[in-house]
Amino acid sequence: MPGKALIILLAGILSIAGITYMNIFDSGRKMNQSTSDSYSNMQVKNIAEAGAQMAVRQMIKDTAWRTGYQNLKLFGGTINVRLKDTIFDTTSVVKVVSIATMGGTDDFKSWTATCYFNRFKRLTIFPPSIKGAATTNSTITTLGDMNVDGRDHTISGALLSGTGSLGIWTTGGLYQSGSSTIGGTNSGGTDYAPSKPANASIVSYNQSYPGGYPNSPDSLLGGPANGYPEGTLKSIAIAGLGGSQYVTNPVNLTYPLRGVTYVELPSGGKWSSANIDGTGILVIHNSSVNATITNINSGVFAGIFMADEVVRIHTNIIGALIAISHDPASGDCIGNGTGSILFSRQAIMNAVNLVNLT
Repeated sequence: MPGKALIILLAGILSIAGITYMNIFDSGRKMNQSTSDSYSNMQVKNIAEAGAQMAVRQMIKDTAWRTGYQNLKLFGGTINVRLKDTIFDTTSVVKVVSIATMGGTDDFKSWTATCYFNRFKRLTIFPPSIKGAATTNSTITTLGDMNVDGRDHTISGALLSGTGSLGIWTTGGLYQSGSSTIGGTNSGGTDYAPSKPANASIVSYNQSYPGGYPNSPDSLLGGPANGYPEGTLKSIAIAGLGGSQYVTNPVNLTYPLRGVTYVELPSGGKWSSANIDGTGILVIHNSSVNATITNINSGVFAGIFMADEVVRIHTNIIGALIAISHDPASGDCIGNGTGSILFSRQAIMNAVNLVNLT
């Protein structure tokens, strides 16, 4: 091949190679830019949504809060959040508008997230599931010197005449053994001191719960109709409102208990040698309805005590006890020592009002 032709050929090859390289480089640059843009778009969206969530969380803690956020730096961007009381679908709500921005002049990104917050007011009513000092969904046995007293008491334990409840109400059988005693107030308002055997008018067993016995803590408080849609108590506990706590291991609890204490054990899990010192609403529950609290040896609890399975109470509960499981694998002995369950409308309503204000 003549030298001139060879030079032309080589020049052509180099030109084509150069163009191909530039095309590959440009494609890579565009791919990197697309990836960067996708990340930036997702990041600014996440920042906006986080701002809205922060505002809602703050309103859960303080229903009067409407300050919002101005030029708050968050996750590499900036948020501005505005709040306005308005009407949505005939309901009074707070409109939350969260605007997030990030980047500079050349890569500026913006996203707006909007939501409506409606703080559903839970009704301050006596929980419909509390039918006695102890309400259970299974056969139960009292042993030892266990004392279950449905007469009304103050939080300090002082008696109040004629305003109490049954000692025990259960869908199963009732066996009063050992030296255990049961007292209460009958439907006519007559008080009966704890005795063995218990007066027949202050105990009810083999009962049928209208509509079926509730199988979750929220339904025990009346469910959505009373302001407790499923997950309400757990959400309050997770948020830590009013000193509330959510744990999956009881060793992580801090005392005294306050607000809603929600202990969610694994299926078949047990909280043994338990300390229940505190007030409010105490929940021991899981989706399998077989979370057990047993050997309750220390602490005085005032409020509403709810558990899937309750075995061997050796301390004092002032308020009411509710057991959920229909067939507790851990046994039916709610107490075999010197423990007591004292019905108290004051302690129950204090617990309900506390949740209502969180």
